[in-house]
Formats: sequence, C-alpha cells, structure tokens
Amino acid sequence: MRTFTNEDIRNYYDHTEPHYRQWWNMEDSMGLHYGVWNKNTGSLAEAIVNTNAQLAEMGAIKPSDIVLDAGCGVGGSSIFLAKKYGCKVTGITLSERQVKTATGFADKRGVEQLANFEQMDYTQTRFPDNHFDVVWAIESMQTATDKSLFFKEVQRILKPGGRLLFADVFKKGDWKIEETPVMQTMLNGWAMSDILSVPQLTGLIKKHNFALVQDRNVTTEVTRSIRRYYWFAIAGMIGTKWYNLFHNATYFSKIHYKTGFAQYRAWKQDLWEYHLISITKL
Repeated sequence: MRTFTNEDIRNYYDHTEPHYRQWWNMEDSMGLHYGVWNKNTGSLAEAIVNTNAQLAEMGAIKPSDIVLDAGCGVGGSSIFLAKKYGCKVTGITLSERQVKTATGFADKRGVEQLANFEQMDYTQTRFPDNHFDVVWAIESMQTATDKSLFFKEVQRILKPGGRLLFADVFKKGDWKIEETPVMQTMLNGWAMSDILSVPQLTGLIKKHNFALVQDRNVTTEVTRSIRRYYWFAIAGMIGTKWYNLFHNATYFSKIHYKTGFAQYRAWKQDLWEYHLISITKL
C-alpha cells in the first residue's frame, strides 16, 4: 500500500485544479466531489450543491453554529453553509492555492465575513478544545492515511454534543487494497492510501467516543456523477496525452484521467459505495 505525505496531497490538489475547472464545473459548483442527483437536479453543479444541502439537513445546521470545514477544497461547502444558513465557517486545507481560490470565491459571493480559509492539517489543528458545533468533511476524511488521527483531533475540537458530518466513498467488503489493482489506481490517483468500510468506520466511531446518528447509502443517487467522471476522463485523457507531447507534466497531472476510468470500473465491480453520515460527540 502506497503512503502519501501531506506534500503529495498538496501537489495533487494544486496540479489538478485546472482539470476540475475544465471538467467538473468548478467555477459554478465550487466543489470537487460527487454530486447527489434526484428528479429535480438539472446539472452537475446543482448535484454537487445538492450533496451539501442533504448533508446540512442531516446535520440540522443552524445560524448559530460554528463550523469547521475540514478539507475544504475550493470552499464550496463553506460558502454554501454561510450563504444559506448564515453560520460562521472556517475552511482548512493543506493547499495554499486552494486557500486563495476559496477566499476569492467567498469574496465574489459576498460571504467573506462568515467564511474564512486557512492552510492547516486537520489532524493537528491550532484550534482550542471544545470549539466547534459542527465538523464537516466532504470527501476529505478518507484522505488521511491514519484515520484515527482525524477522529482524535475532531474529538478534541468539537463541543460535547457536536456533530461530525461526512460525505465520502467507502470500501464495500473486506478486501485489501493491495489485492485490488483497480482500487489502487482509483485511490492513488486521488493521493489516497486506503479507505474504510462502513463497519470499520463504526469501530472508529465507538473507539473515539462518538455515536452514529444517521447513515444514508446514496450510491444510486451519485451514479450519474460516476458516469460523468468516466466520460470526462476520456476527454481528459486526450488532452493529457496531447499536453505531454510538448510539456513535462507532473505525476498527478499525467495520471489523473486514469482515476476517472478506475472509479467507474471499481463501481461496476461493486467494490465501493457512497454514504452521507452524521455522528455526534458523546
């Protein structure tokens, strides 16, 4: 199993941001994650915002909440929460480039007084104990090589009774990543070493003194996002191969399109699923 450093993760997001701008409607959605579709969803950007909306509803977000967006990406979730609920949100990311992008998005949408962004590791933050009402993590918790460090830090900075909200991919079954090349390609292309299954997550929740409130398997609802990522990978492959003829592309820039193919094949093989999860600190 390959282990990724914080520098690797920074490089991934810095070097692939242009891909997300071009192929994942980043300017409109401000999100790098899968979108949840329903009968009223008309576009990928709406589906990505819908992921935020459904998770916020599960977490019963209130205007008075102080929220940490742990692994905030380009700030879409933070901006959504600030704009819709009027709550104060701090987004943290390993990438200085993402801090600048997210800050720019917040300024353009008029929520710069409520949503701010900092470069920080979510496993060792600078926040005081019992500080946040909510910790929010969309497709970021699984990036941690040691998930226990994430839960330990969240337990420290969440207030008693505070909520931890996830939207993420989860391993389906008890396979090992070393035995599944397609999952290695999928995860390593996102600078991820391995992912938990939901039963493994349940064990960590208990270990770190959290309680499960709600678990929704929304794999069916993200199917259109999975398929779109596959088709975008085809277009990205053509662009990447052409670019590589004339430039010395970085590692993640070269292989990013392969992740789009792998996530689709692994989904077809029923190796992973997508969940929205709400838990609370005891």
